[in-house]
Amino acid sequence: MTIEPRRPIPPPPIHPLAALTTIVLDNVFGWIELVDPLALALTSVSVGAVGFLMTMFVQRYLAKDGWGASIAKGLVMGVMAGVPYQVTGTAIGIPLLAWAGAHQWIKLPPPKDSDQSSVISDQSTVNGER
Repeated sequence: MTIEPRRPIPPPPIHPLAALTTIVLDNVFGWIELVDPLALALTSVSVGAVGFLMTMFVQRYLAKDGWGASIAKGLVMGVMAGVPYQVTGTAIGIPLLAWAGAHQWIKLPPPKDSDQSSVISDQSTVNGER
């Protein structure tokens, strides 16, 4: 019986802060939509614009994406946050945030061969050998 090494989880397409921003915008401005349905168009456009800008700048400066990718991701997340009901942004943001968390916090043990070689190289560095 052979045990196959587990594959690491790939990084998410969206930075965790952008996913969290989409969830927060979707839920914070949702109460305005419930209180005053006439403000629905203005609220949706403003939430979508804020979501677009926040995601674009997070992707550009924190995730180090290019401008094209940052604008595209910002547009998608802005539209998701700007949809007039709270379900869409949250339904998109929570899986992306969970994906980012799984990628970041699930640490897999290194393969046995690389673990031993790094221990040997660390010991030789401490002893002054190269």
